[in-house]
Amino acid sequence: MDDFLKSIKYFIFDVDGTLLIGNQALPFASQIIKLLQKKKYDFTILSNNSSYSIKENLERLESILDVKLQPKNICTSTHATIEYLLKNNILRCFIVGTPGMISDLNNKGISNDPDAPQAIVLGFDKTLTYDKIQRVALLLQKEKCIPFFATHPDNTCPTSDGEIPDVGSFLKMFEQSTGRTADIIFGKPNDLLLKLCLSKSNIDFEQVLVLGDRLETDIKMANSVGTRSVVVLTGETTQVDLDNGIESPTYIWKNLEVLYRFLKQA
Repeated sequence: MDDFLKSIKYFIFDVDGTLLIGNQALPFASQIIKLLQKKKYDFTILSNNSSYSIKENLERLESILDVKLQPKNICTSTHATIEYLLKNNILRCFIVGTPGMISDLNNKGISNDPDAPQAIVLGFDKTLTYDKIQRVALLLQKEKCIPFFATHPDNTCPTSDGEIPDVGSFLKMFEQSTGRTADIIFGKPNDLLLKLCLSKSNIDFEQVLVLGDRLETDIKMANSVGTRSVVVLTGETTQVDLDNGIESPTYIWKNLEVLYRFLKQA
């Protein structure tokens, strides 16, 4: 295992279920981030969660993990969404998201225009109301060619009290009511997010290790580009999921202790 970890130059971490649950750090998470910083390893914390603004995501991680992070240390599905919209000159959207997500898009020149949008962008909207649901559903039926985007596909988000509905659940609701599915989903397992992380480095995919708790997002993304991966059993994935063989990680760890012990000795 040590020889394998010695070959890794860049670590990609999932958040919920991997580094933390709700507002609690998972075992070894804080120590690992501090050791990576001390030993000058490259790393990015990669989150599908678009309910927080990019700034809120950074502050949340710093607070819970008791670390100081740089903006380059975090990349979210909101980053990938903004990247695509700007690249395709889509600057007026019906943004179904929290005030934080809307603010992030506004700051990049993408306005929230429910009345005359070029596209619908669905995020993890914890301020979702029936009025928003109704407006999206009617718009998808009236404007059958309007692009329909989603920040990420997760059906649920883990919290310290249990699972709560996430964007994937919202998408199923709109599919049932309108027959429309998202044209593009930007977050994991879409490799756009991973490539965005590595775009300013000279790291090859074989030198990257993806660590996450979900086979259908974290591990599927890693497998799609040939990076090595670890699934940790501190979040969503169970032994039953592994036995069913949805996606195959390079390694299966109970938690992050293996990486912690390696970094401590490195």
